[in-house]
Amino acid sequence: MGYAVQTLNKIREMRYFGTNVERQTNIGGISLAMLVHVWGAPNKSATFKTGKQTQKKVTYVRGSFQLEFIFNNPTDLDHINLTHKG
Repeated sequence: MGYAVQTLNKIREMRYFGTNVERQTNIGGISLAMLVHVWGAPNKSATFKTGKQTQKKVTYVRGSFQLEFIFNNPTDLDHINLTHKG
């Protein structure tokens, strides 16, 4: 499951949540330690509150795009954002 945010007929952001089995075998298998092990230190990292929950966003720049991994805790990946670096 995912969605795209559009502005002026251009996709600004794509978000992927995964559902049920996809979440367990896809994004549910990604941990913060795994990302750092495979891709090294992120280009950016930030902690923020969403309601009562504190989440951590780690950002990796890949060419013209950024991949933002939003974690509820180091082993619980909530979703992934793909944004244009611009």
